[in-house]
Amino acid sequence: MLIKNIRSIIRRILNRITRKIIAPIIEKYDYQLAPERILENPYVTAKKINPLEGKRGYYIVSNKLPHDAHDRLPVPPESMWEGYGKTPEEYLSMGREHVSTMLRLLSEAGAKPERFSRILELGCAAGRMLRFLPPSCEVWGVDVKADAINWCHQNLPFRFATNTTLPHLSFEDNYFDLVYAGSVFTHIADQPDAWFLELRRIVRTGGYIYITIHDKRSVELMFSKYKDNENITWFLDLLRRFDESTHVLSQDYGCFSFEGGRWGGFPVPQVFYDTSYLGRKWSRFATLLSTNEEAYGYQTALLFQK
Repeated sequence: MLIKNIRSIIRRILNRITRKIIAPIIEKYDYQLAPERILENPYVTAKKINPLEGKRGYYIVSNKLPHDAHDRLPVPPESMWEGYGKTPEEYLSMGREHVSTMLRLLSEAGAKPERFSRILELGCAAGRMLRFLPPSCEVWGVDVKADAINWCHQNLPFRFATNTTLPHLSFEDNYFDLVYAGSVFTHIADQPDAWFLELRRIVRTGGYIYITIHDKRSVELMFSKYKDNENITWFLDLLRRFDESTHVLSQDYGCFSFEGGRWGGFPVPQVFYDTSYLGRKWSRFATLLSTNEEAYGYQTALLFQK
């Protein structure tokens, strides 16, 4: 009986220790390992994606063949529009306009887009832009959003792959004639140089890199021409509050970033540059051919040649 009582006492003591000391540690550890916490953690850079299974823990992909005709490509569900338009017509129109502007700027710089054989879009989402590229090209799209890439695989006649936030792409050196990224470097806060160098690696000598950024002109446009645009009122509010606490807009900044809301439940960095600062830095890696304001809404486009 005495031994049983001692065992019971020891068991109660161990239970209390578990509840008060060990359980909180385990709970904290599990919280830090939760998928959303890993995606938010700036110190974890490799293999960060928005997974296809989401929080379900599983996925099922149908055996569906993509469309093979460019003139009747399906429109993705609105949840994959990334805020570009409120109707399918607006969504497609904006994609067509942004591609048209990019191809025009390439032509003005002496390129011949109609002769390109391979093009890659970094951050293609559900294919809003690449569906309007020259049909004779080998077109690739990559994105960290596995659900969007899965939709593209099943609905668009191009080539796609899911990438991670680690600055690495699974292509050989000098593979593409053109790599472009619309409103992607606007959200790369910590490794923009490494990503630019990775794009340079996979572009052939003489090939082109086309990216869009938030710059000082973008700020001016947001507070003037675009100030009544209901799609960015939330963004302007965040920028105002950030400026009130840092006075960054009155400084001679080279670049800055802040957490600009949440997308899909995860924080999204918003990155701004002084164009001359970025041009000087990246011109050491590739030739800056042109700087083009309002090439992508209020964003500025930079065109480089390797």
